[in-house]
Amino acid sequence: MNQVAAQRTAIPAKPANAAASIAACLGDAAAAYAANKHRGGSNGKKGARYEDFFLAYKIAEVTVEKVDGVREEWPYASCQTLGFVDDVVISCSKATHYYQLKNAATITWGTGKHPVATDFSYQYKLACYEGQPAPNTHLVVSTQALAEQLRHGVPCDIKPHSSVVYFPYSDALNRLVLENDMLHGTLGRLSKAAVPSKDQLVGVLGVLTMACLNFPEGASVDQILKSANAYLPNQLSVPGLFEIDTVLSSSFAAILDGIAGLTYDVQKGFFNWSGFGTSGVLSFPCTAPEFSIFQESVERVVPTTFDGFEELLP
Repeated sequence: MNQVAAQRTAIPAKPANAAASIAACLGDAAAAYAANKHRGGSNGKKGARYEDFFLAYKIAEVTVEKVDGVREEWPYASCQTLGFVDDVVISCSKATHYYQLKNAATITWGTGKHPVATDFSYQYKLACYEGQPAPNTHLVVSTQALAEQLRHGVPCDIKPHSSVVYFPYSDALNRLVLENDMLHGTLGRLSKAAVPSKDQLVGVLGVLTMACLNFPEGASVDQILKSANAYLPNQLSVPGLFEIDTVLSSSFAAILDGIAGLTYDVQKGFFNWSGFGTSGVLSFPCTAPEFSIFQESVERVVPTTFDGFEELLP
């Protein structure tokens, strides 16, 4: 059994007929409502939007958690599932997180034909009925003020399993990243650059968004990351998933260490350099044949100045 298949078996299987499961748990009226809700969400999903950006960012978040050892396994991520809190679902053998996104100026828990609180209650009951581990429901909103307001008013019957999450909205991916510093730390952890520029952070979220769209039925997060790497090889740095072991020859390092004003970093598996107000990162990892050629050229020429070093950059 391959690694992905082994991890997938750890995630509780969902019923073959989700609609039948909803009807059995909550009745025919709830099943009809869930079907209409799912149909409306699927029909409205045209191009990159709030849900796409949020899912891509969640992929980045859980990847960092996995790299840091907070998660023991790669979770499974999906969107627009058949259910009541259905925009994004992140599941593993220990917990299932359901996210409902609402990009609106005014949101309440208890008003409307289908109140948010009722949807959260239904989703929790359905998840328990299906045997999903430790189900949690999350309301995602696009302003901090609204998030704080909603946090203070979570109904008592759903409070044990519900939370409110703030995630900013933008109609363009680059604006989302450029205008929201709160995203930079997580995205930066997946960048190949030691000190990534904002454009490089945009590239990280962009390639993750493209990869998520490649799995409309959902996928294990490591599958999504590998798909992202196939789109733009060497865009991401993920220890344990992509090879980033770095091997520098002692003579190469000694030459660079002797050049005044030059600093370099290879901790993420890519060669980053800076000096005298300029900086850069090579487009290929230190494990690539191109890097061996670069090392050999430096060792052959033995530059002694920063300008001499720059002339040798690929």
